[in-house]
Amino acid sequence: MQSVLLVLLAFGMGFVAAIPIGPSQIEMAKRAIKGHLRAAQMVVLGSVSSDILYGIVALFGIAPLLEFPRVLVAFNVVGALILWLLTWLTWKESRKPHELDVEHSSLKSKRWAYLTGFSVAMTNPPIIFSWLVGLTLAKRFGLATPLTDASKVLFIGGGAMGLGGYLGGLGVLLHRVKHVIPAHAMGTIYRWLAVTLFALSWIFVYGAVRFFFTGHH
Repeated sequence: MQSVLLVLLAFGMGFVAAIPIGPSQIEMAKRAIKGHLRAAQMVVLGSVSSDILYGIVALFGIAPLLEFPRVLVAFNVVGALILWLLTWLTWKESRKPHELDVEHSSLKSKRWAYLTGFSVAMTNPPIIFSWLVGLTLAKRFGLATPLTDASKVLFIGGGAMGLGGYLGGLGVLLHRVKHVIPAHAMGTIYRWLAVTLFALSWIFVYGAVRFFFTGHH
């Protein structure tokens, strides 16, 4: 049961991490809107492939450092600051038209679509932070204790399914409804996302403050 809950948490974190609009979403969306659904899905596959590589780096290379209390408190402080910044940027984005309706040239090639998704996602190293946030929550809930190689693999797999599930589903939706998505609906989604990010930041504030009062994590 713990493994199932770990995968579900990773899926949810991956799903949420894929929501904020970025280059991968735009590249996928402009193909889906133009009617090239397969090319759009190849962009998704390329993006997820890149994110899996970053997940491996995060969980197998960086995560062990979080076992040290001072490193963990520094991560909590930086995490809260970054989430506050993302909250502000997301709220700001909710107040202007989204970029999904901008006209672009049609790109039908599935091979180039995959390479585009992969290369665009590779320019986003902060995704490592998303993997570490998810892992921190998993440990907080007791789902990754002890943190074994098997649990890391399960977490990466669940996160990849969440990332791909959101982007793939969004591609199908955009392909079907095309330009009928009202801009005000996207603004509402972004405002709720900003509120969620702000709420999540207080988990990290709590982790940092608790360290100074207890001397341990």
